[in-house]
Amino acid sequence: MAQPAKKVLYALDQRTGELEEAPEVPRAPYAFDGPHINVGIRRGRELASAASGLTDREFRVLVWYWFATEEVQGAVMLTAADVAKELGMSADTLGRTVKVLKKARLLLEAGGLGRTTFYRCTPHLAFIGTGFAHREAVKDWNPPESTVREPRDHRRNTKRGEA
Repeated sequence: MAQPAKKVLYALDQRTGELEEAPEVPRAPYAFDGPHINVGIRRGRELASAASGLTDREFRVLVWYWFATEEVQGAVMLTAADVAKELGMSADTLGRTVKVLKKARLLLEAGGLGRTTFYRCTPHLAFIGTGFAHREAVKDWNPPESTVREPRDHRRNTKRGEA
């Protein structure tokens, strides 16, 4: 396997005009408590906005799947009942929510065991891995929809006391 190229920095000596190898820049690890993901900010904001048509519940399930994947684009290996329990909803409600997210290509089927289907987030939204691996991963999938349904206006049309 090819070795990654070493980045060599050079500094110009102002007195002699010669290039000298610069000292290595110290590196610091991320301050996260474990694995971290890369999330597309623009698309994430589009989905969080009211114009996307996602309900709060659908967006919460989607974000849960973003953060539940702890290995490189692996499926979340939990049953619907376990996921629903963690999210504080019924398995039926979770099933309806996943159906909407799957139709919009926000969640992808990632295998299964028996009658249990496992899901993961589309690599267009969130990805764990290198930039090269991400570029390869998005080649296999169409981008997700940014508008799932027409947004609903939940404000009252009449004032209190009027019928």
